[in-house]
This record gives sequence, C-alpha cells and structure tokens, in this order.
Amino acid sequence: MNILFIGDIVGKSGRDIVSSLLFSLKEEYDIDLVIANGENAAHGKGITYKVYNSLISCGIDYITMGNHTYSKSEIHERMTDMDRLIIPFNHDKRVTDNYYKLVECKGIRFIITNLLCQVFMNEVSMSPYDAFLDVLNETKNLDPDFYFVDLHGETSSEKRIFLEYFKDEAKVVIGTHTHVQTADEAIIHDCAFITDAGMCGSYDSIIGRDVNETLMATIDGQKTRYTVAEGEAVFCGVIIEIDEEKKIPTGIRRIQIRPE
Repeated sequence: MNILFIGDIVGKSGRDIVSSLLFSLKEEYDIDLVIANGENAAHGKGITYKVYNSLISCGIDYITMGNHTYSKSEIHERMTDMDRLIIPFNHDKRVTDNYYKLVECKGIRFIITNLLCQVFMNEVSMSPYDAFLDVLNETKNLDPDFYFVDLHGETSSEKRIFLEYFKDEAKVVIGTHTHVQTADEAIIHDCAFITDAGMCGSYDSIIGRDVNETLMATIDGQKTRYTVAEGEAVFCGVIIEIDEEKKIPTGIRRIQIRPE
C-alpha cells in the first residue's frame, strides 16, 4: 500500500498545483490513499467548506489541520458536513470528536490523527504526548494495526521525541507546520518519519506569504493583513510504503516539484 501525504497547502497557488499534479502523481506512484494538510488552504489561514470540497474533488481522501483550524468562522457551522476533515485533538477550541479517522485499505486498518506540538505554538490545550495517550485510550477498542500522525509543530526535537516515545503505536509520524521540507525522512523503529513534509504554495514567497508584506511587518513593524503570495508554486509531500503482510512501513520518499 502506498500513501501520499501532501504538505501544508497554502492558498490558491497551493490548491492549483495540487489539483494539476495529483492525478498524474497517483498514477506514477501507484497511490492508494491521499492525505493532505489543509490548515492554510483558504487564503493562507484555515479552511472553508468550498475549499474543502475542491480539495476532496481533486482526489484527496482526508484533510488534516493545525493551529489555524478555526481561523474561518464558518467552520463552526459546517464542521459536520466536512466528514473527511481531521482536526487536532489538543486544539484548545476543539469541541467535536473528529480528531481521528479509522481507515481500511488493502486489508490494513489504521487510524489517522492530528496533534499540535507545544514549543513556540499557540491554541494548544495539552502536550502532544499527553494528547496522544488520550487518543490511544479512546480508540483502543477499534483495534487498529497502527496510527498515522500528522504532528503539527515548530521544532524538530519535539517531533523526534514524540517518535521515540510512541514508536510502538505510531508507525507513521509526519511533521507539518514549518512549510520547509526537511531531508531527514527515514524508517526508524519500523516507523516512517520526517520532521516536515514541506508546503504546496508560491515558490517566490516567505513560507507562502507575500515577501514585501512580510518585510514590512517584520522589519518596519507595520500592521499588515496576511497576504498569500502569488506566482508559480512548489509541490511538496512524501510517499509512505506499507508492507501489506507485516502491516508496517518499509519506505518513505520525499517529493518536491519546483517551478521550472
């Protein structure tokens, strides 16, 4: 079984490149399931019902989120309509139970879940370690073969600590949030791991945001709105190979497609 995980989709340019490449990538790499982080998909922060549907319609099976989950107010009204959306268990605004999905594919049962890290982060109700212990306890009756974790956070050490602590349960740990793809993909303790999958968004940007606006806000101290950068996009993600007999990951590879 091959799972494609798509890094943080940022704004329209990110959505467009995913839509344009996903079919061919699924064909080329024989992909069975697609998961994407969509917390920046609508204008750089959050997601809307319209954007959610557009991502599902282009071939994404499940969408994970992050600290910007509730940036768009309509999510409170449409959450129940977005049944393939997975929000962080330990987001301090979470009031619904859609923090995991049980997936059955090619004879393998696994749970996709979403957690926030704590270091340099906001909107976090508890540590990812305590949060995952709660997730394990609340889903143990489902008897999954393993857990697939989108671990949304800033620091590499926090993500690696999580892997070491939960190596027996979380057989796939994919870092998101920094929008910068790291080169440390590996199988560690039979667990597929990468510190950050990267982003899908404007290549000429500061992690997806307009360069000039970011300079004005950071250097000049001006109050600005969050403007998503325009222009050609980069596509980032990882492919995880799962042994269907042993039900463990056997490979993880990075994908990064830059504008020519």
